[in-house]
Amino acid sequence: MVETLKIYTFSPDWGLPATGPFALKLLTWLKLAGLPYEQVYQDNPAKGPTGKSPWAEIDGKPVGDSARIIDALSRRCGFDLDSELSPEQKADGRAWLRAFEEGFHQILEWELFVHPAGRAYMDATITQATPPLIGRVIANRVCKHFANQLNARGIGRFAPEEIAAIGRADLDALATRLQGRSYLVADWPSLADLAVFGQLAPMVRWPMATPVADHAKSLPEIVSYVERIVGLCFPRQTAQTST
Repeated sequence: MVETLKIYTFSPDWGLPATGPFALKLLTWLKLAGLPYEQVYQDNPAKGPTGKSPWAEIDGKPVGDSARIIDALSRRCGFDLDSELSPEQKADGRAWLRAFEEGFHQILEWELFVHPAGRAYMDATITQATPPLIGRVIANRVCKHFANQLNARGIGRFAPEEIAAIGRADLDALATRLQGRSYLVADWPSLADLAVFGQLAPMVRWPMATPVADHAKSLPEIVSYVERIVGLCFPRQTAQTST
C-alpha cells in the first residue's frame, strides 16, 4: 500500500486538472485506481528528479516519468488496467500508446510552443505568472527550448503545412478506430486510452486556433472520446472552459 502520495504537475487550465499530457494520463490512472493523492502545482519541471513533468513522491521518495510512476504504484496496490486484455489487445494498445506519446506529442508541442497562436498564448500565460521584468525572457527561453527539441527530433524541420497534415492524418486514423467504440481496444479504458487522452484533451479544450487542434475539435469521435474520459474521471470539469 501507499501511505502518502504527492503528484507534481503543471498548473490546470482549459477546464482540465493539469495541462501536461503525461500528467493527465497519470491523474486519470489514479482516479480509476481509486488512490488518494495530493496534487501539487509546479510549473518548473527542473525541480523534478528527471527534469520533466509530472513526477511523484511515493512515501517521500521522488519518482519521475508517468510510466514509471504508474508501474510503481500498480505493483504496490495491485491495480492493472490491462490485466484482462488479450495479447492481441495489449499489442494493439501499445501501438496506439507509442504512436501518440512519441509521434503526435511532437505535434502538440509544436502547436503550443511554435505555432504563432500557441506561442502567443504561452507568452501571455508565462508573463502573467512571473515578475514583469523577467517574464518575457522566461517565455522566450521556454519556447526556444521546445523549438530546438522539435528541430532535433525532426518534426520541427518540416514546413507548417506538412506538420498539420501529419497531425490531421493521425486524428483521422484515430477517429476511424473509434467509430462504434467507446475505447480503443476494450469495453473499458486501457492504459492506451489514458495515454491517448492525455495528448488529445489539451488540444480539444484549448481556445487557440491551431490547425491540428481545430481538426480535432471538428471530429465528433475525438471530442466525445475526450469528454467521455473527462466525465468518467473528472466529472466536475466536464464543461469546457479556459482561463
